[in-house]
Amino acid sequence: MTRLVGLGLLASAFAPMVALLAVVRFDELGRASWVILAACGVAVLLLVLVLRSVAGVQARTIDCQSVRSADERVLAFTSSYIVPLVIAVFGESDVPTLVATAALVAVMATIYVRAGLYHLNPTLALAGYRLYDVTATNGTVTMVLTKERHLRQAGAVVCRYVGENVAIQMGEDRDG
Repeated sequence: MTRLVGLGLLASAFAPMVALLAVVRFDELGRASWVILAACGVAVLLLVLVLRSVAGVQARTIDCQSVRSADERVLAFTSSYIVPLVIAVFGESDVPTLVATAALVAVMATIYVRAGLYHLNPTLALAGYRLYDVTATNGTVTMVLTKERHLRQAGAVVCRYVGENVAIQMGEDRDG
């Protein structure tokens, strides 16, 4: 289950950038662009399936001591998309540029996985999820993804864990 969630979050986190790269280099890649774009669509579909499977994970409650928005972390991660896109747009239309761009994306994906940055997912942000840094009364810090615009500073947050310190608050976990 954890691997499926990780794969879905990884693939969907990089799908927007890879799709943009395929569009920018459409003439150069030819039919491969369509394959890449289809794979990006599949990655987003996998994210939908992951979110549905997370709904089956047992909900847990976090007794909050403090909550603060962490959306800027998603923005910072998304800004790392700029480098491969600049290389693709302004670089020569040749194999070394294509290989360098692919290598840079692979390095970014490796860092994303090794650092467990699953919560930094631009596709989830596009879907309306916000990121919060939630500190529990026992001192544990959890990154919580939710569609809520505000989480109370003190109180309980019901969510489903998708990683060691990453959780998602699903629709049925929210008030109202």
